[in-house]
Amino acid sequence: MAAGTLRRVDITAHDIPASDTTGPLPVSELSLRLKELRKSDDESEALARSAEATALLSYPDLSAALGPEISRGTRPDQVRASVLLPTGDDVIVAATVSVLSGNRIAFKDFQVTGGPLPEVGRVALGKVFERPIQLRTIPQGLHLRSVTTTESGLIARLSGESVTFRSDDSSRGNSVEGDSSYGNA
Repeated sequence: MAAGTLRRVDITAHDIPASDTTGPLPVSELSLRLKELRKSDDESEALARSAEATALLSYPDLSAALGPEISRGTRPDQVRASVLLPTGDDVIVAATVSVLSGNRIAFKDFQVTGGPLPEVGRVALGKVFERPIQLRTIPQGLHLRSVTTTESGLIARLSGESVTFRSDDSSRGNSVEGDSSYGNA
């Protein structure tokens, strides 16, 4: 510390709430590992030589953002959605989760895996899954590398070199946001 640099900093936070009602998702757990962290001369930012982060986005929070009830799929890269039709029938659909450029989580290869789904329902669910979840207020230099499913939710892994943390980033609330058309999450 005397040299102004911390060799390694590990931070874990739980239950980070959404910051407003325009669609951001809460983060159930965030783990951050920083190496060679030093502050700027004016103390407005800190620079890490490297950073690794893991964020858990819970299925209940994803369900609130997307609409249908979301759970783990049959593969590590898949989610399932259970949809109750007006007829009382349940329909199960699956989508593959993947990383898109710009720190976004995409839902691809939407398919019905159980129950009959009328065409109007297929179109509506296709629109739900066609919008990626945008990760926002990510520090400069940190990039989404992978997303996988667990029993609890999606695990987003981010990493980067020369990662800049600005003091104004912390005033914006959490770092995960869905498309505002998902409603209040």
